[in-house]
Amino acid sequence: MSAFSRTVARFANACVKLLPSAGTPPPPRGNSAHTDARPSHAAISSPWRIYRIYARPDQLLIRNEHGQILELGIMKGSEPNLSYRLNTRNLQGQGFATRTLLLDDIARRIEAGEISRELLNLPECTAPLGADLDRGTHTDVSMKLAR
Repeated sequence: MSAFSRTVARFANACVKLLPSAGTPPPPRGNSAHTDARPSHAAISSPWRIYRIYARPDQLLIRNEHGQILELGIMKGSEPNLSYRLNTRNLQGQGFATRTLLLDDIARRIEAGEISRELLNLPECTAPLGADLDRGTHTDVSMKLAR
C-alpha cells in the first residue's frame, strides 16, 4: 500500500469517526410480540402512491404499490399515431408519436388528479405477462391521495 493510499484511508477513517452514531433503537412498546416499531407495510400507511404504467401491444397495464398488475386500458394504432382509452372515466388520448409520449400523457393525468380513487378499483390482469414487464416501455408516476 502506498503512502498516498494510507493517508487517504486515515483521512476517511477520521471522517467516519466524526459522523453521529446511529444510537440504539427504542424499546418495543406494549405486550406485542412484534418487536419492530416501524409499520410493517409503510407503503400502505403512506399517503403517496407509486405506480408503474406499462404500454404493451393493445393494452395498458399498471402496477400498484402492492405489486399487483391491473388493467388500466387499451392502446390502439401504431407509431407515429397511437391512441388510448382508459378503463376509468373512459378517458382518451390520441395522436401520440411514441409509446413514451402516450405514457407521459397518462402519467400527467394521474398526477393532475383526473384519476385517483379509480386506480384502487381496476380489475386485475388475467393475461399472461411474459418474462419481464420492466424491459418494455414503462413510466413511473406518483400521486398523493387526499386524506
